[in-house]
Amino acid sequence: MQGWTRIGIGLLALALWASAAEAGAPEGQGDGRRVVARVNQMDVTYDDFKARLQMLEQERGPVAPARHGEILRALVREEILYQAAIAQRLDEETGVKQRLEIARRQVVIEELLRRKVDAASQVSDEDARKAYEENTPLFSTETVGVSHIMVKTEGEAQAVQVELKSGKPFGDVAKEKSQDTGTAEKGGDLGMVGRGQTEPEFEAAAFALKDGELSEIVKTQYGYHILKGGPHATTVQPFDEVKDKLREMLGKQKQRDALMRTMMEFERGATTELFEERLR
Repeated sequence: MQGWTRIGIGLLALALWASAAEAGAPEGQGDGRRVVARVNQMDVTYDDFKARLQMLEQERGPVAPARHGEILRALVREEILYQAAIAQRLDEETGVKQRLEIARRQVVIEELLRRKVDAASQVSDEDARKAYEENTPLFSTETVGVSHIMVKTEGEAQAVQVELKSGKPFGDVAKEKSQDTGTAEKGGDLGMVGRGQTEPEFEAAAFALKDGELSEIVKTQYGYHILKGGPHATTVQPFDEVKDKLREMLGKQKQRDALMRTMMEFERGATTELFEERLR
């Protein structure tokens, strides 16, 4: 059954390739019917080749000219198999006719939707700019400067608190007591950190602190921390850096909306009756 499904999909793809080529062929192309291969006196034309090439490029991107011969050889093998199937009159069998009709219907439906959706899903720079300005937080990164002193036990953390409250400089205590060897020599300075870069408990405390403010004891899986807040900052990505991605996102949304509108439009104009009980 899976094999027949693959063949059915292949037939649908072939029909789509032919449709795409017909729609995209340059006007006035006088040599499109020139013969580029022949199988049992059946001609394969440049138009046939161009149809397959265009469909492949729609799916996978540009195909190098050096590979055009591969495409032509694939068309020849396909023609050989097609002629063999016709010779056995497989196209006249009921099951094959049914699958061909399904493929034909799908191609026609897809072309209808393509024409509706393509026209409605174009995104201008103005559309992208408006979406950017209305959703600035999505393109913003919030950071905060933070220093910390980390110890292994709550008792040690309480002792650190006593020293800090007595007025001893945070950096000096960090150098003496912090067990985070990566920051102790820098007075506990972690620099600017963003959302999602530290443990949730640590992040919540850091972003809640004002510049220069000390935290209460914060427990994480690594130990017990005393934090010192630093400056808060928000960096917004420039429009030009996100424009292409934004246009892609808006285009997909417009496509979904256009498909829904199209389906609702045709459903409203159709008279339908369902007899689900007859399925049993």
